Amino acid sequence: MEKKTASAEASTRPAKRRRCGGIECRLGLLIGVAGLIGGRLSQLWIAFDVFAQFTLQFAVITLAFAIGFFLPRGRTTAAFLLILAGLAAIGAWPHVVSREPQVRSTLREGERALTVASFNTRYDNQNVAAVRAEIERLDADIVTLVELGPNKRAMLEELKPRYPYRADCFAIDFCNLAILSKMPIVEQSGKVEWEGPPIIVAKLGPEADGLTVVGVHTIRFPHWRSQFQQAQALTRMIETIPGRKLVMGDFNATPFSRIAKTVSSETGLVRLTWLPSWPSRLELPQVAIDHIFASPGIRVLEDERIGEAAGSDHYPIFMKLAVPAP
Repeated sequence: MEKKTASAEASTRPAKRRRCGGIECRLGLLIGVAGLIGGRLSQLWIAFDVFAQFTLQFAVITLAFAIGFFLPRGRTTAAFLLILAGLAAIGAWPHVVSREPQVRSTLREGERALTVASFNTRYDNQNVAAVRAEIERLDADIVTLVELGPNKRAMLEELKPRYPYRADCFAIDFCNLAILSKMPIVEQSGKVEWEGPPIIVAKLGPEADGLTVVGVHTIRFPHWRSQFQQAQALTRMIETIPGRKLVMGDFNATPFSRIAKTVSSETGLVRLTWLPSWPSRLELPQVAIDHIFASPGIRVLEDERIGEAAGSDHYPIFMKLAVPAP
């Protein structure tokens, strides 16, 4: 009788609750770590560079599932909420730091301040008035414009009182880049059908100590092999340009990618940009693919900021630099 009573009590005792979500968290952790490792493998095979483009996102996934795994309950739910919070934080980051200028240094004797901007305006963007207004609002000394569709080219004439000097390559088929400058441009050229990316090149006059500005727009993934070949050709071309240089535009590659690292390592240029600039949808950009590279000797006075998308899928980027003055 006693045995039956003990057995009955055991059967009515609530079963110990099993911690669920462990398998899901392990799987999520594996995906995050695999993505981080995959990005590093681009040095062996350039196709892996696609993982490098999303290094920040894979880091968020890894951290979220690692935290979720050690929670007593709600592991998977917590991990997914942390991922959403992490992605939101990545998208909010460029907006937060762009509210006020982040001064890094002051102008020295023998230097002049130069504000530079790069903006992929999106080829089929119909909001031309907003694009023009944003360019005027940024009021940079030099602006590199990418994906200037035919509908936006008349805008450049309207901007001429502010930007009397311009380099463009509209006479070349499929070339939609331009450089606007407040300082004289003494030489200009453009290329499209070559082994490198579409480019526009403008050499400034003595007011900027002969600075050469190169506007760039590389092909995007999944054309990874062509993109890498374009980057290599670009570096070879840049090495032939004498003097100090600024290379700006849409590289379709993040700071973690082999593409961006190739431009820096092969030319000696310093990449000055980190902020996510694409996509502008939901106002939470996730990847930094618009960049500014500069020759050593060009210093940062104010860190990179983003502007307003003005109907584009990219945010413009801009910063203040110190360049040697003649």
